[in-house]
Amino acid sequence: MTMLSKLFRIEFLKIRRSLALLMVLVCPLMVVVLVFGVGLKQTGMADFHEKTWFAVWQTCTALWCYFMLPLYIALITGLLNGNEHKNQTWRLMLALPISLRQLYIVKALMAWTFVIAANLLLAIYIFLVAAVLGRLGYPMLGAFEYPIWHAVLAISLACFPILIIQHAISWRFSNIVFPLATGVIATMGIVQLGSSKYWVYYPWSYTLMAVNGSAPDMQQKALLLATGLGAALFALTCYWLGKREVS
Repeated sequence: MTMLSKLFRIEFLKIRRSLALLMVLVCPLMVVVLVFGVGLKQTGMADFHEKTWFAVWQTCTALWCYFMLPLYIALITGLLNGNEHKNQTWRLMLALPISLRQLYIVKALMAWTFVIAANLLLAIYIFLVAAVLGRLGYPMLGAFEYPIWHAVLAISLACFPILIIQHAISWRFSNIVFPLATGVIATMGIVQLGSSKYWVYYPWSYTLMAVNGSAPDMQQKALLLATGLGAALFALTCYWLGKREVS
């Protein structure tokens, strides 16, 4: 077993009973409950058809991308790093035969794993609710035709830059308020910049564009930008923060 895999296992054991695991279950569920709650209130059983189901899936992914996901990333990175800040366990971790960069990489990958898990749970929750509605007599035509697994993959890749930004901030600053405030302010910016021509300069808009962009070339551009910027930020922050002492 390599050192990185050992560190990954240690990190998982440290957070298996933490708030982070609860958030990965609750945050996507909140989006699904909200969308279906409003949808069922406004749409009668007879009005459910193929376009209605497509709109439900699209609304769930859109609300997840521009509202809940950025906040969830800020929260999950803050919790994973804040655990070390709060308990002053940085020195204990670094007493092991590991480098600061290895620990930084593992925590980033752990946070990304949590994000991917939340994306998958979003899809699973929608499937479950749709299946329950089918048992209650709702029309199922088009209910499962949305390309959700492609959307899960696109969201998981497109969110990588903001995950690295939030991870670096929560790694560097011990106060969890600062990374959470960054996530909230950045999320508010999506409403203004995400639908403008300047979205390419705003990483928080990449997930929304990668899934709900108005044209296939826009979606592909968002993925390419996210992949390139995410890799560059990961390398840069790993090099820079790997040389600094964690406060």
